[in-house]
Amino acid sequence: MISVRSLCSIALVLVASGVAGCKEDPPPPQPEQPASSAAANKGKNLRTPVSPIAKVDPQSMKEYRVDVCYFGTLSLKQARDAYLASLGKDEPSEKKIPKFGTEDQAKAGDAPKGLLPAKPPVPGAAAAAPSGSAAAGSAKAGPTPPGKDDRRPFNFSARAPHERNARACTVALSLKEPAMPDVDAALAEYAPFATELAKNIATAANYYQREEYKKDSFAKGKALHAKLIADFQKLDAHSDKLGLAVSAWHSSHLPDLSKAEEGQKAAITALEDARALMVILASKNVDPAAAKTALQKVETSTAALKTHGTSHQTDPWAKIMAPALEGFIRDVKAAEPKLTDQGISSPALFLPVVTSFVSVVEGKHRALSRSLMAKGQAATREAAKPAAPAAPAAEPQKE
Repeated sequence: MISVRSLCSIALVLVASGVAGCKEDPPPPQPEQPASSAAANKGKNLRTPVSPIAKVDPQSMKEYRVDVCYFGTLSLKQARDAYLASLGKDEPSEKKIPKFGTEDQAKAGDAPKGLLPAKPPVPGAAAAAPSGSAAAGSAKAGPTPPGKDDRRPFNFSARAPHERNARACTVALSLKEPAMPDVDAALAEYAPFATELAKNIATAANYYQREEYKKDSFAKGKALHAKLIADFQKLDAHSDKLGLAVSAWHSSHLPDLSKAEEGQKAAITALEDARALMVILASKNVDPAAAKTALQKVETSTAALKTHGTSHQTDPWAKIMAPALEGFIRDVKAAEPKLTDQGISSPALFLPVVTSFVSVVEGKHRALSRSLMAKGQAATREAAKPAAPAAPAAEPQKE
């Protein structure tokens, strides 16, 4: 007969073994990645690329930057003409505030917004004073507290693209391939000049738009005036030298469209027509009749590009460039009433013409990039297709 003590011992052993069996098993060891595999993947981008990168040939890239530089900085002449017309031979003063041809846009941008809804009155607060008393109270408020900026905010929507276009000159100068001897020499002089002039114009426009002259009695304005007048006198010589070099290069390096697709042919043809018109408008002696004929030519080639786009809606050339060309045509037509043998006499109308033509040049560059990307994607898809099965070997003929 088993004693009670023995039964208790057996029970304790069973309980202990049951508790030990309830513990979770340790996770199996994870196999370590081989050192050779980790080393092979180090530094690699393991993400699937979204799309192939479009590589524009160096000549197209440099010509694009040069065109934006030269044609874009024609806006400096617009700023000069507006500035000199607003001052005449005088210095800036309370009676004559300089203008740069974008003041109408600035006024529109500074228009007061709708009034915010009035806050509910605080219980127990005194009733609002009449308008006259309120005005008197605000007049007694004294100067602006220290640390608070009471300057008018700068309206960036009215800022002409002088600095951005001037930066294109610096970028073009940094591109060494291909060598453009005359263009490179003109750029070496023009790029730093245009960059400095554009910076001073932007600084002066900011200064007058914020009415900072009220604080320093035109001290900064007169210092900027001296710099601007000196550079305005040199502007034509520098710009014309670059323009002649660019035109000579372009005439001897016309685009070869023999192997281009239909959309590209139509787009480049329209761009060349627009370029010819812009050269006429930028010259010192303008033939209005020739400008009108050139405009009609741009309209015809743009219409042909749009027609191509209706049947090829995914073609980047028509999709990108047709709207840009239409904008250029619209701005030229708006400036036609002010077109004389001296050019577009209104600086406010000349600036949109310059800006819209630069948009056409930039549109051509974007369309070229999109076209190259599309071709790269098509080549990638073609390479990813499975190879066709090999044809079975011919059976030997029986004798």
